[in-house]
Amino acid sequence: MRYKLEYISTFHADVLNVINILSDYPKKAERIFSKLDKILGKLAYMPEMYPVYEGLPIFRKITVEDYLVFYTIKKPDRLIEVHRLIFERMDVSRRLM
Repeated sequence: MRYKLEYISTFHADVLNVINILSDYPKKAERIFSKLDKILGKLAYMPEMYPVYEGLPIFRKITVEDYLVFYTIKKPDRLIEVHRLIFERMDVSRRLM
């Protein structure tokens, strides 16, 4: 059965930040967001397909090119909360706090 995806406000802010950063590279931005859209569509049907993030095990982690997506699963509610989209070279653990 399909899970509902909910995008937390921090994720929305991260998306806007990535769009701003990649504004001079529209093809790269389009490629990243296209991949992200496909991955999140599949995630709704297979929420456990990505590994638990070792740095903070409440999150699961998806790699999309140079970016990491962090999400949590709320099984009883059949809900996936997508929390962050972070450039992989950032201090990820600090950004998740």
